[in-house]
Amino acid sequence: MEALIEQYLGNPLILAVLLFLANFVMEEGAIIAGAALAAAGEIGTGLALVALVTGNIVSDWALYGIGALAGSSPLVRRWVDGKMLERGRRLLDRGVLPAALLARLLPPVFMASGFVRVDFRRFAIVNGVVAAVYTAALFFGAFGLNLVLFDLLGNWAWPVMVGLVIGVVWLSHRFTVYYFASDKDEGGNSGD
Repeated sequence: MEALIEQYLGNPLILAVLLFLANFVMEEGAIIAGAALAAAGEIGTGLALVALVTGNIVSDWALYGIGALAGSSPLVRRWVDGKMLERGRRLLDRGVLPAALLARLLPPVFMASGFVRVDFRRFAIVNGVVAAVYTAALFFGAFGLNLVLFDLLGNWAWPVMVGLVIGVVWLSHRFTVYYFASDKDEGGNSGD
């Protein structure tokens, strides 16, 4: 992806398409890369943000659709552990908003939403709002950080941004482990 971005520096529309598509691989990485490109003046801030928010929402809807398709297959439903499916339903029963917030850190929640047939309109609205706010907040935070880092470190700011992406992924993993551990405790497994 980095080679593609370097190849198309100076062409903001191609960069916008690449940022849109990068959401299908890793949203946080795409957002931080878009902020870095905007801070470096390679793409307009508005264009980068529109590409990222749109890509974020469309990629989430695609995951929902994959889950819905999988949930309609009797073969796939037989492969899914009933206890795990019930655990997923309990998670989603906590509400669409907590699930949408968790899904920012754990994308399989989007597939689970489709699999258990969470109402798509409700999912799309809540997810759209959460995705837009999350993307804008992370984008502008990374944008400001990039402005400072590029001013202080020049091209050495890029490795710092890679470290930031790694840190975000690690923190999201820790949050997910904690969240599912508390879900296990609520399941009433006191006899184990």
